[in-house]
Amino acid sequence: MPKLISLFLGFALLGGFALPAAAFTPDNGEISRLMQRHYGGLTSWEAVMTFPEQPGVSAHVWHSRGRWRQEWQGEGAARAVGVNGRVVAACTQQGFPLSPLFVWLPPSPVATWQSWGVGIASRSFGFCGDAPCLMLGAEPGDEVSPAVHLHNESGTPLLVRYRSGPGVITVRFGEYRTVGGFQVPQRLSVDLGGTTLEARVEWIAVNRADSDSLYALDTPDVAPCAEPPAPFGLLRDSFRTPTLE
Repeated sequence: MPKLISLFLGFALLGGFALPAAAFTPDNGEISRLMQRHYGGLTSWEAVMTFPEQPGVSAHVWHSRGRWRQEWQGEGAARAVGVNGRVVAACTQQGFPLSPLFVWLPPSPVATWQSWGVGIASRSFGFCGDAPCLMLGAEPGDEVSPAVHLHNESGTPLLVRYRSGPGVITVRFGEYRTVGGFQVPQRLSVDLGGTTLEARVEWIAVNRADSDSLYALDTPDVAPCAEPPAPFGLLRDSFRTPTLE
């Protein structure tokens, strides 16, 4: 992002207001280049989610270009593989949850966000918590419309909001650190329309989860298999990834 834009943004933010889309905000190509510069080389990752309010429960997640594998541990253990928002195979009988990490950084981010209903043409600068950010898809104060908030310098996703049935789901990402040359979030929260789930994220590796064997259809068929305690059921029943619009 040009230094002039950053300087102008700084003065505006010190004045306590958000800048409208016409005021030097980047176009689609510039946003795509920002994401490519910071995340273009990221093809796969491995991380473990834990839940402060549910000690002893964890979700080990592998992800590569839309393919994924999950292994949940708690009082029981459960495994599944899938593609994007679809569970392809699971060892459980009552369905399997999707991970909020799946919406963190989709392939071809700008095009994907648009397919999720985010109106990229609506752009403004403001604050996301303490971080200066670029708000895509919704004006400041709009808590309903599909939106993506990016740190205005690093391009790190801070918020992803999208429609789900009659309501909206909001996923927030924070406490970024560098792993393998990429900024990744160590904390996330999911707002499921009145219910909020907090999670910590421990990153195991980046660009080392591309093996086809990880995502093979027969991978989950390993005994024993039992449904772990919460928040397994909450995410299974209430969390959905975005549908294409």
